[in-house]
Amino acid sequence: MARQSKKIAKKIQPKKKAESENKKPAKEKVGKDYLLIAVLALTIVFLIFGWSNFTATNRGLYLALLVSLSTTYARRHYNFTETQDLWLERAGMVAMGCAIVLFVFVIYQQYFA
Repeated sequence: MARQSKKIAKKIQPKKKAESENKKPAKEKVGKDYLLIAVLALTIVFLIFGWSNFTATNRGLYLALLVSLSTTYARRHYNFTETQDLWLERAGMVAMGCAIVLFVFVIYQQYFA
C-alpha cells in the first residue's frame, strides 16, 4: 500500500518539478569584465604617473572616475545585501556625476577661460 501511494504521489507532482518551482531563479553569471578592469587599471596608472602634473580639478576628476568604476566592479562581482547594493549604486552615480561636472569644468578652463 505504501508503494502505491508513493507512486501516485510521484505521478501527481514529481519531486524535481516541486523543487524547481520553489527555487528562486539562478542569478546570471557575470562575465570577466576585462574592459572594466582595463579602464580601472588605466585610471590608476594615470593617477600614479600624472599626480604631480595634474591640477586639483584633474585629480578630483580621476579620483571620482576611479570611485565610480570601483563601485561598478564591486556591484557586479560581489554579493551585497539590497541596501548595500542600493548605497553602492548611489555612490557610483554621484561619483560619475562629479566626474562629468569636473570634466566639463576642466574643458572650460582649458579652452574657454
